[in-house]
Amino acid sequence: MKAKPNKTEAEAGKRALCDQMLYGSAKLIMADVGVSLPMLLDRMLTFAAVQASVNEGSPRAAARFRQLADRIEAGALHSLTGECHEAKGLQ
Repeated sequence: MKAKPNKTEAEAGKRALCDQMLYGSAKLIMADVGVSLPMLLDRMLTFAAVQASVNEGSPRAAARFRQLADRIEAGALHSLTGECHEAKGLQ
């Protein structure tokens, strides 16, 4: 009998599927509509900001965006961007 996935595994699966769908949607929008990546990012971030503000209030939404910006600046995405190697001089 197959074991039932725990909540964190289920959430990780949902997160991965969500990421795949967003990536696919972004590719379609850029290809079919012809928008640039900067415009697409602007629209996605605006959508996220509006939804967060409506659902959590503007102060909390702004705080969450600041936390995200701090994590990015601290290197949370360096493994994807390669910046960790540049910052350490390991290009």
